[in-house]
Amino acid sequence: MTSRRLPVAIAMALAPLAGCTRPAPTVDGNPPPVALPVALPVPGAARPVSPPPVPAAIASIRAVPSPMRGVTIDSVANLPAIVEAVQGLSSKPTIRLVFDPGTTPADYASAVTALRPHAYLMGELVDSTALRRISVDGMTRQARNFARAFAGQIDIWEIGNEVNGAWAGRNPEEINAKVLAAYRVIAGEFHLRTAITLNYWSGPDCYAKPWEPTLAFAQGMPAELREGTRLVLLSVYGTACSPPQHPDAAALARTLNRLARLFPNARLGIGEIGAQGIVDGLPADPSLVEKQRIAQTYYGMQHELRLRVGNRFAGGYFWWYFRQDAVPRDKPETLWPELDRLLSGL
Repeated sequence: MTSRRLPVAIAMALAPLAGCTRPAPTVDGNPPPVALPVALPVPGAARPVSPPPVPAAIASIRAVPSPMRGVTIDSVANLPAIVEAVQGLSSKPTIRLVFDPGTTPADYASAVTALRPHAYLMGELVDSTALRRISVDGMTRQARNFARAFAGQIDIWEIGNEVNGAWAGRNPEEINAKVLAAYRVIAGEFHLRTAITLNYWSGPDCYAKPWEPTLAFAQGMPAELREGTRLVLLSVYGTACSPPQHPDAAALARTLNRLARLFPNARLGIGEIGAQGIVDGLPADPSLVEKQRIAQTYYGMQHELRLRVGNRFAGGYFWWYFRQDAVPRDKPETLWPELDRLLSGL
């Protein structure tokens, strides 16, 4: 998510069930030992251009507990304060680390090394607006470069973000080709876990193109992606729609359960939430009270979503503005204490 998710009207105007005797479930369900490949084989995939990661790197991939206690870090600027905020959380989170266009793995090496002892890591290869600007070959290079660098350190790889958004590409064929290219590298060459995030849209007030509805777009994704992806997530922003959408847990669960049939080998979760502001095209920034309300609404759905979706529900949520709202954790008007409380309560 970047500052491109305008409400439709504005855009037009601008032109675990784990008992004390059982281990907690993971985002792979009940995975094989992590020394084994954690992605399904890719039918007919081309031979890797370079050798896959050495067995030691594969063996170091961790089983990620469910529920995931997710927050997003969209920049590694001020890394010491980020690490301090993450390290101080009461429960070990899953950090979604966004790899920006024009960067290299070296730009994130220190962050990955510093954060990994305190968090599980999900690497977002390309954010949704950047996806529109990258070619299929560029997506392949991005996936291969980052996987070579971090195959043994990143636990989950998000290969497509908000893929059913018009800002992500001109049409589904273009978007799916890029996501599939990343999948064939991450899953096919490196045998790593992949995740895909779709926008949750409650209706046509939320989208500009006829191909954007969540389930219709997902159904049209290549079978190779749908069968091999290990985690499918929903990005949920009320203010992305005009008038704003206010989905409850029952509505989100209905969509997740339908996605479960389309992605038979995937766990399911919420992949992005947050309180949007001026940078996102809204007339004002949210107050701390509004941020708290939105965070409480979605993190607070965990119990009901787990009941309605079942064992395949993996949590997540991944508050997009963690760096802006909670770093440093003692900043004025900080959201850190509330996020800490909500994450530990999942």
